[in-house]
Amino acid sequence: MAGCLHATRSSVTHRERTLGTESERVLLHKHTNKKRSMDRTALLVVLFLQVSLTFASPDYGIPNAVYGTARLLTSVSDAASYLDTLAAPQLVPANITQTTFNLSNVVQLLQQTGSAIAQDGNSVASAITNLTQSTSGDPAALFDAANRTIQSALDHITQLLPSVNSNLSALIGASVPDQLTDGFGRIELRLITLRTQLGTLKSAILAAIAAAGTTTPIPTDILAKYITLRKVYDVVESARKLRAFLPVLRYTLNTSIEDMVEADQYLAQYTGMLASLDSLVATVLQPLSAAKEGYYSALKGGVRDFAASYALVEESTLLLAVYNVTGLGTLIDTMLGKFNTPLANVTQDVAAVALQLQNYLDAVKGMVGISDPQVISVTESKLTVALIHTLIDSGPYSRYCFNKYKDQVTDLLNYLLEESSICIDREIPRLGNLGPAVQSVLDVSAYDFEDINDWLTICDGLQEPANQNLCVTTITQAYTRLGDDFADKYALLYDLTTTEVNASKQRVKICIDLSRRWLADGYIPNLQTGIEQCALNGPTAV
Repeated sequence: MAGCLHATRSSVTHRERTLGTESERVLLHKHTNKKRSMDRTALLVVLFLQVSLTFASPDYGIPNAVYGTARLLTSVSDAASYLDTLAAPQLVPANITQTTFNLSNVVQLLQQTGSAIAQDGNSVASAITNLTQSTSGDPAALFDAANRTIQSALDHITQLLPSVNSNLSALIGASVPDQLTDGFGRIELRLITLRTQLGTLKSAILAAIAAAGTTTPIPTDILAKYITLRKVYDVVESARKLRAFLPVLRYTLNTSIEDMVEADQYLAQYTGMLASLDSLVATVLQPLSAAKEGYYSALKGGVRDFAASYALVEESTLLLAVYNVTGLGTLIDTMLGKFNTPLANVTQDVAAVALQLQNYLDAVKGMVGISDPQVISVTESKLTVALIHTLIDSGPYSRYCFNKYKDQVTDLLNYLLEESSICIDREIPRLGNLGPAVQSVLDVSAYDFEDINDWLTICDGLQEPANQNLCVTTITQAYTRLGDDFADKYALLYDLTTTEVNASKQRVKICIDLSRRWLADGYIPNLQTGIEQCALNGPTAV
């Protein structure tokens, strides 16, 4: 029994010892894992510090490496790179050719503004870079130099912005100046914030130096106590936010310059079209000119043939023997004189018609030609001024409204000429009908002399002097009176031309004046209102 109890105790004791050993093992395992974790953490901290010290900026005039400075350098470098894109050579290219609307002056102001921003911004970037990388041993002087550079940039903004905005407002209104005011205001705010954060960092570094009593080097615990990551990162954040507001300035500068360039191109196109106005008018007049030439050719040819026919009649009459009979020749000369007188200057008569027709064409050309400043002057035309300023003023709807109406303004010149073409085209068949009318007068007039020779030939064949004398007297007296009517009909040729040409001029004038009056009193003012309302209220206006 005692042996059993002993065996039992031994078993329990062994089990307790075994359990104790297992607990110790568990505890030992946990302790070992914890120690290994702590070792790894310590190693990571050491490596992290080594990496931080390796990539950090040298310092702020102290030999110590300050963690976070590398990020500040990266932010400053990024800002400096973007600042370069604000300089005039990096903005939108602008080769302005037109002198109207002061486009080149606006571009120059915008380019100068961009270059000023780039120059001042890079000065600030250089000062901060020098501050972070210097080992001068005089941090106070370094911070003061950076502070002066920032203050200089702020002073330049204070001086530059009012002058630029005043000049731009006088040229293109308030939209671009308002954008610049907003953009510069944000830059100014961020510069002030950056200066404040640098001041805080400066105070921390100077406090660390004072606490350490030395700058060679500052003990790590003191450095960490005064120069915290938060203070460094506040400077980094200020630099990043400053960089973040640069694109809006570049956007304002570039979009406004683009508007000047597009306005210049439009004005060059419009001015070129105005320069070709004479050729456009000539195109409109070409059908009328052709009709005029056709009529003149018909008149000239008809009169020439008419005069030649009469010359043959006269020549054959003068060859009759009766013409040499005493007293009878005088009667024949008197009769023929009635026809000779109107036809004495046929060449000059026809030339006078040519001049009259040319004067008619010149008069119509003057009517078709466009002299209204509202159309042919880019500076006096309220319509053109409204369109161009809609674009260059760079309002919220400027580009949309400009593209909505630009072709309508451009097409106005063609529209006026097309309206004139309608008036001209109506006269072409009328002038064409004048040719046959003149030929009809010539044909009728030829009846007045074509039988003279035939009748006198009969008289010439009479043998009895008394009968011959009576015959010639009767014929010549009748044709002498007919000669007066012939002169009237011959004059009618030219009177008809004069009357119809004058009537045609009046019809063309009435037609063109009415069409242009509608444009001047209705279409053009309505178009101008549409442009202005669109620029003011957007695409749903008109």
